[in-house]
Order: sequence, then structure tokens, then C-alpha cells
Amino acid sequence: MPKPRERSGRNQSIREQIAHIAARLIAVDGIEDFGLAKKKAARQVGTEDPQNLPTNNEIESALKTYRDIYFKEDHRRLLTSLRQEALVVMRLLERFNPYLVGSVLSGTAGRYSDINIQLFADSSKDVEIFLLNHAIKFRHLTLPNDRAEMSVSFYSNDIPISATVYPRDELRRNSTSRDENNTLDRARIDQVERLIEEYAIQHA
Repeated sequence: MPKPRERSGRNQSIREQIAHIAARLIAVDGIEDFGLAKKKAARQVGTEDPQNLPTNNEIESALKTYRDIYFKEDHRRLLTSLRQEALVVMRLLERFNPYLVGSVLSGTAGRYSDINIQLFADSSKDVEIFLLNHAIKFRHLTLPNDRAEMSVSFYSNDIPISATVYPRDELRRNSTSRDENNTLDRARIDQVERLIEEYAIQHA
């Protein structure tokens, strides 16, 4: 029977293997759902033990490594383009306190990713009317959580945008913070501008 330390080492090896396969599925096959990528990767490895499944942070780390190896320049250009387009949309929606969230902010976005933006307004109807007045065709999405008032998708320069509207009070309750990798969980317009500038300097 394997010793506890041996089992732990084996589990870690399997977790890393699943993380790298999941990263490839996300980068190459365009799977956006980390949970789905984990399940597909686990099936390829031949395990169903939940203890062997990597965390989302582990997959993000593996994804960044994979793209640095195989798609370094392409991914830099894509990520910069998506962040610049996010700025265009955020400036348009500036009156609704826009924040960039999700894969475009974290840097894990791929060619099939949409831009995720949170808006904070007195009324979701105000956002709806604004979009209609600007001739922006949108469709309603399922609300991501019970705090959201409205979620819509639309296109900006052929790039899909997902915008979720929250009550203005939510903005005061939830301050911007950083995760364990020192990555912003959401970013204002000025923070996205600075992020683009710093990214350009780092990869010059």
C-alpha cells in the first residue's frame, strides 16, 4: 500500500497533468469554462477523484505557461487588443461606473473570449435605455448571481461584450482587491489604462 507521502506526491503529479491538459484545451480548443476543461482533462488522464482536480488558479498558471511557450507573440497581441477594446466600451459606458473583470483582466483570455464588464447604476433600465439610444443591439443573459439586476451581451467591433448591471450600492460594498497571484479582481478605466501601459513596457 502506498505511503501517505507517496499518495500525496502522486496526487500532485496527476493534478499538474490535468492542469496542463486543461490549459491546452482552453488555449487550442477554445473551451472557456474551466470546470468543463477540468472534467475533459481528468477523463483523458483516467481519473474521477475530485482530490486530483486542480484549482482554477493552478489552471490559470498552466495556461499562462502554455501560451508563453506556444503562442507568446500572438497572445500578447490578442490580449492587448481585447484590453484596448474593453477601454473603448468602458469609456462609452463611463456614467455607469464600469469595471473590467474576468479573463481579459487576468490575462488568460483567448481568441474565443468575450470581454466581461460590471456596471453599477441606479436602475438597470437606465443602461437599457442608453444602449437603445446608441443603437446597440443587445440580448439578455441569465443573471450570474442574485445580486445582479441585468446581464446583457452585445458586440463592439465584432468582439463579444458581456455586461452585468448591479445596484449602485454594490459598488460601495465591494472594494477592488487582489487575489493570491496579486492580480486585480476588477479594474476601473484608469487601472485598465495603466495595465495596458505596464504590459507594453514589460513585453517591449
